[in-house]
Amino acid sequence: MIIKVLDKDSLGADTPLSSLDELGEVECYPKTAPDELIERADGADVIIINKVKITAEAIRALAKLKLICVFATGYDNVDISAARERGVAVCNVPGYSSESVALYTVSTVLALVTHLREYNEFVTSGRYQASGVPNRLIPVYHEIAGKTWGIIGYGEIGKAVGKVAEAFGARVIVNKRTPITGVECVDIDTLCQKSDIITVHCPLNDESRGLINERRLGMMKDGVILVNEARGAVVNEEDVARAVEEGRLGGFGCDVYSAEPFPKGHPYERIMGKENVILTPHCAWGAYEARVRCINIITENIKAFISGEIKNRVDI
Repeated sequence: MIIKVLDKDSLGADTPLSSLDELGEVECYPKTAPDELIERADGADVIIINKVKITAEAIRALAKLKLICVFATGYDNVDISAARERGVAVCNVPGYSSESVALYTVSTVLALVTHLREYNEFVTSGRYQASGVPNRLIPVYHEIAGKTWGIIGYGEIGKAVGKVAEAFGARVIVNKRTPITGVECVDIDTLCQKSDIITVHCPLNDESRGLINERRLGMMKDGVILVNEARGAVVNEEDVARAVEEGRLGGFGCDVYSAEPFPKGHPYERIMGKENVILTPHCAWGAYEARVRCINIITENIKAFISGEIKNRVDI
């Protein structure tokens, strides 16, 4: 069996891939451009990808391909219909990064709420020492206790974030496709209107694309903290950038973008240097433990496929 890893650089240089060696011959490529995909993947029984887009054209051209393993939970970069039509199995890795993403979400929220970067810069710039004053309380920050923390998407990540929010004394409200008992579920507009902090964790689909747009930004409280840890296109990036520029958002954090890395001229280039903006390079999923967990599950997915079992299949 030939296994090809098409964008190893995006998995992290220290992610151990040795568990794949027992399954067959493994070839790794640091990254694969769209025009290199078919040539690189040719002859593979299994391909492992993170962000490489697997098109219908590629699936039809790769005659030997039997299995696509996505090094992620989301699989919107694979043409599932084309894979199903050609009988190519597709597996994802659900739940492996929940704790990692929750950690990064909360870290981003706390940094924005407490103005941690600004206070750190005040000291490291020498202005604190020169001030002669033993403390500084500008910019003003507020406790999370008593505030409303809205969570859009309430899977494993949303639930983990909700537990932390409740531990800080926040009221947690949730928007999810199917309301459940045990948590306060509201519609998306109500969540936007009532929340002091909003974190986004829903999958990208036709329903969620552009979910946070100018209309809903206009519903939000002045000074709201907005953090997107879902997919870039869940928010209208131009609308969000404008809301930051106009001072309507108290803080904005984002780890995901509609194009990654985002190109020159992207709306977020205009807000990158602002003190109340934290932009990170799609790294929230990637705690070392999460990456080890992910490759181990991928190995089990391949073993299950070989033995005829159905495990983490998203094509059926």
